[in-house]
Amino acid sequence: MLVLRRANLLKIHFSLLRKVNIKGGNMLQTYFSRYGGLTFLCLLICLVIAPPAIAQNVGGVFGPEITPNSRALEFRTAFAPPSDGRPDRITSRLHYQQTVTDNLRLRAVIQGADTNVSGFDFDLVQFEVQYQFLEDERDGIDSAIRIDLLINDDVGPNLVSFNSTTDVPLSERWYLRGVVLAQVQFGPDRNDGLFLQTRSSLRYKINDTVNVQAQVFNAYGSTADFPDFRDQVHSVGPAVATKLGQGWSLEASTLFGLTNASSDVDFRIFLAKSF
Repeated sequence: MLVLRRANLLKIHFSLLRKVNIKGGNMLQTYFSRYGGLTFLCLLICLVIAPPAIAQNVGGVFGPEITPNSRALEFRTAFAPPSDGRPDRITSRLHYQQTVTDNLRLRAVIQGADTNVSGFDFDLVQFEVQYQFLEDERDGIDSAIRIDLLINDDVGPNLVSFNSTTDVPLSERWYLRGVVLAQVQFGPDRNDGLFLQTRSSLRYKINDTVNVQAQVFNAYGSTADFPDFRDQVHSVGPAVATKLGQGWSLEASTLFGLTNASSDVDFRIFLAKSF
């Protein structure tokens, strides 16, 4: 029954993609008819073998590169099946971003979750400012800093996050990306210390349209009282990203937890439209 429900969720995602009304409306259908079989098989395997999960990660291994005069809208969703008495849970996130100069970009994020028990609940809003200060063509690598302001709903602390991200080309097809996040909580429910995270990915560019990745997410806890490794959050998994044409892009990934505190699995789909 659980496998069937996961497969049905995947079918819904792909049917929605095919129904998106864009210029050249048959473009997505043409794409999936050519390349969708392998992608669908990979995603279905990830769904079927995935163990139960209790939380969702809709964060990304975000890159430093900023495209001048660009705007984009992105929807992300992550699915967790029932576990330990908890109901199905789908976390969803929507963000809009726009460049204001050739190397400065603003982004606004809203996020919420849906369960069979409570329906959709708003979780947070987030505002981001990213500045790219190194460019591959000039400096050999791409690098940027980003500052985030996250405002939670009634539950949980608010935070300010100071982040850096760097892309290092290893060859014409291989790329290494590293992200560091340092977060300070504020508000009545705040915790002391600096909360540290790292994210990384090793990316292989198959062609100008498709790339595959191995992604790693690490959350170490607070410098005020670092928890034991088993109580930290560490996860790893594969990802496939592809350009669909007409400004559309899709990334599908699965993260598997490595510690007791980590979610067993997060299955994620990111769908973006650039303008």
